[in-house]
Parts: sequence; C-alpha cells; structure tokens
Amino acid sequence: MEFHNVKLLTRGLPEIIAQLVPYDIYPYTKVIAYPRKLAKGLAGRAGYDNMTRSYHVGLYPTILSFYAGNGGIGTYSFNLWLHYLKTALHEIGHLATRALFQDIPSGGDSLGMAVNSTRDHMYIEGLANDWRDLALARILQISPRLGQPPGALTGYPGREAYVLRNSGRPWNDGTYDYERQAEWRGLSCGGQVTINDIAEHFILEGVRLRECPHPGVEGWTREKMRYRRAVHKAAKELGIERYFVNKNGRRYLMFNVAEAEAIYEWLLNNGAKLVDSNGGLVGIDSPERVPLEQMRLPF
Repeated sequence: MEFHNVKLLTRGLPEIIAQLVPYDIYPYTKVIAYPRKLAKGLAGRAGYDNMTRSYHVGLYPTILSFYAGNGGIGTYSFNLWLHYLKTALHEIGHLATRALFQDIPSGGDSLGMAVNSTRDHMYIEGLANDWRDLALARILQISPRLGQPPGALTGYPGREAYVLRNSGRPWNDGTYDYERQAEWRGLSCGGQVTINDIAEHFILEGVRLRECPHPGVEGWTREKMRYRRAVHKAAKELGIERYFVNKNGRRYLMFNVAEAEAIYEWLLNNGAKLVDSNGGLVGIDSPERVPLEQMRLPF
C-alpha cells in the first residue's frame, strides 16, 4: 500500500486507513492527498486505475477542512478529525463493497463510478455509507476518542486548528468566540465534546427533559441551563471527571466521544423522554461487541 502527500493528512488517519483497506486489494491500493491547486470541489473519491492496475483513494484536505468548519458537535479539532475520518471511510467503503455493484439494476463499471440513473448512484453511495457507519462503530468500540490521537492535529487540518486557536475566525468581528475557547479547553484536557454541545443537541433534536415539559417558553438560555445540570448529574453517576481548569480554579466539564455517547444514552434512559432522534450524539450507533481481529470489517 502506498501513501502520497501524507503530510497533508493529520497524524493517526493514515494508520486507520491502512487498517481498514480490505485484505485482497491492500497491496494494490494508493492513498493520495491532493494539494489545493488540484481540489476542484471534491472532498474525496475512489476508483481503479487501469494504467497502473491499482485502486486509489483520493482525499482533498482543503475542501475537507472547509466543510468541517461549518459547525457540528464538539470542538473544531474534533470536527476536522471526524470529517476527514468519515470521508476516508466512505471512499474505502466504495472499494470494500465493489463486489456488490453487480446488483445495480442499470449496471455500472467495476467500481460503480459510471452509473445510469440517480437511483443507481444513491444505491452505490448507500453501500459506502453503510460500510462507513459500521467502521465508525467498531473504531469507537476500541478507541474512546474515535481514533483521534491526543494533542494537536497535524498536517493541513492542524494548520486550520492552529489558526483558530491563535487568531480566531475573522468574521467574528472581535465578539466572544466560544468555538475558539472550546478548542483551547479541549486541547488542554483531552476533551472533544463540550457540555453545551450535548445540552444544545438535546434541545435541537427535540428531546425533552421530564421537568421541562414546555421548552422554549422561558428562553433558550434558561432551558439550556436545565440540560447542563442534567449532564452534570449524568457525569457524576457515570464517574466521568474530565475537566478543564482555568487559572482561577474554575472547572469546565468536557468529554471524549465515548463519554459523550454514554452521557447521551444515560439521559435518554434516566432523565429525558425521547421525542425524535436519529442515532447517537455524533451519528454513531452503539456497536455490538466485535473481536478486534475483525477490525478490517469483512462483508
């Protein structure tokens, strides 16, 4: 297996990619990170090169970082990591499910890249997404940080995170930059998800606390404080003590992905009534126990 321009990817991602590329094509696979001048709106792609007789996974760091900056659960670094990881796994999923393309009603090429209808395209993308979601669940099973190495990101996403931490977003116009502050706190204590992320997610997803039957009446801030207290209670019950402590001794509760998912499940089962929700906090369902030797995810 070959990697090209690997310095554009963050530390830890190439190792996960190498673990998850299927055995049968591993020796014939190339992973290429394309620089800015070649990124034409694509986040990633996968295919087969007849000239070199090799499979390839293409990733476009500049586009990936742009999409990851459009919000999401957790710190900016975690959003970068998650978006890079999801895209890489999706493209590997195309390679891993290539044998299933024969079921496409209208036919397609050897990697399903040439299709004859929107329905065919959605079928192919669905296969890759299903494979990606299974991979994410199994990675979370053995890595509470979803594979993200501790410390600062490296490569192109590390550069983007560094800019945020040290200067903030230029379009904030000097106003309070919560995202920048959360980034610093997460880097200091190993956190990926803030307490506000969980509280706001419950509000936006329509999950109502039993003691808050009429949300929104008293305003967003007061409602969020109820959820923050509930998250603190859940963390105490689960024994989660991950805090950023500032110079004045004030503590700010944070979580890694596995801890955040545990808080989410605890609140659903003990402190809230589920009205409408899709999957887990960051869209990863709790996986069944899977032997570690199956990490390559054979279908």
